[in-house]
Amino acid sequence: MNWRGRTIIRRFCRSRRGAAAVEFALVAPMLFALIFSTIEASWLMMQSIMLDHALDRTVRQVRVGGLAGATSEQFEQAVCGMAAILGNCPDLLTVEMIPIHAESDFPSDDARCINRNTNVSPALRYNPGGRSETVFVRACYVSQPFTPFLGLGLRMPKDATGALHIVSYSAFANEPA
Repeated sequence: MNWRGRTIIRRFCRSRRGAAAVEFALVAPMLFALIFSTIEASWLMMQSIMLDHALDRTVRQVRVGGLAGATSEQFEQAVCGMAAILGNCPDLLTVEMIPIHAESDFPSDDARCINRNTNVSPALRYNPGGRSETVFVRACYVSQPFTPFLGLGLRMPKDATGALHIVSYSAFANEPA
């Protein structure tokens, strides 16, 4: 190597210009992953809280007789009407009502959620129960993560379409005759 080439290499090695850019390039991916994970967790928590609240308010309407004799679709519409932030709610929400007579009747299966890969709706149990019966209510909302390949969105359990299932539970006792 000639004298001029060595001088350029020495000058390059002594220079501190761009050091901050290198540090930023090393720290930025972790910082962005943390920021987007925080946003993802906040959004999912808000959707979960809204689904819980909407399901509880709708179950209360059933208990006091405001939705007596409501069909599955009417019950879903009532839940969606109270959960304002759940986008495309009627197409992504499933609701099940299952009467519980004994501890052995408690459902042991997972919530049945919408599969966005098919046009077939899941088979749901919807039985509002009779007088003096305890009824278990389960709702499943399919949510799309903001950042599915970064931070928290990468770690969350997703279905085949990349969606998350937000499940909410409630129970109530029908009034006696």
